[in-house]
Amino acid sequence: MQSQIKFNLVGKEQALILVPAFANGQGPFDFVLDTGAGTTILRSELAELLGIQAGETKEALGAGGKVKVFLSQIQSLALSSAQQENLSLAVTDLTELSTAINTKVDGIVGYNFLKYFCIEIDYESRTLTFFREKILSTPSTGDIKFTLAHESKPLILVSTFVNDQGPYQFAVDTGASSTVIATELAQQMSLQTVEAEALTGAGGKIEASSGQLESLRLGETTLHQVRVAVSSFLANLSAVIGSPLDGVIGYNFYESFASRSITRVRS
Repeated sequence: MQSQIKFNLVGKEQALILVPAFANGQGPFDFVLDTGAGTTILRSELAELLGIQAGETKEALGAGGKVKVFLSQIQSLALSSAQQENLSLAVTDLTELSTAINTKVDGIVGYNFLKYFCIEIDYESRTLTFFREKILSTPSTGDIKFTLAHESKPLILVSTFVNDQGPYQFAVDTGASSTVIATELAQQMSLQTVEAEALTGAGGKIEASSGQLESLRLGETTLHQVRVAVSSFLANLSAVIGSPLDGVIGYNFYESFASRSITRVRS
């Protein structure tokens, strides 16, 4: 089975992939495609509209701090013909994210939906292709292997080289508009930084500075003169996932290679 869907890039500097999604057969609603989210999320108002009952209350940890969520379940979620039924999800307020990208966000498509598919993201044509099979139609010599941080914290982890040094462990996150490196790595690289605007993450604002790497290499793909945010929140995230995290690969890396599909998610 193969399914294809068009997406929009929204948010300018906070560029995120926005896809039309159908929840319980209703929609389309605007969802962010986020490989950094472990669970699919609905905004509170949409859950109420769909008559989804809130279950257990939980305090989740986002990049920006703690977030109050309600656990629940949806009968079906579909992106074109890519559909999953009886899907667990979290319900929370997405106002801050919507404000950051100046676009209403109805939900976030996370790992517990994506894990059932192979996904090809083509930034040039702004097209998502979902495959049920393990092998994609056009294998690339640039394909790389990844691991998951943990079954309950399924961040996609890849070996990355920074300024020809490494490998370091980075997360591949389509929900991150900026590439981010840990404060400790920036210090190790003697990276010159300047003050920068706070980043927006689940749980609130994230203090960050800004710098420029000479190079960033992922597999066979190298980007030179890469602008990065530097933040200490990765230390907290490392503790949560139980694995060291040196950085996050964000949209400003992917956009430079928009002429080919550069992000491939395999379950």
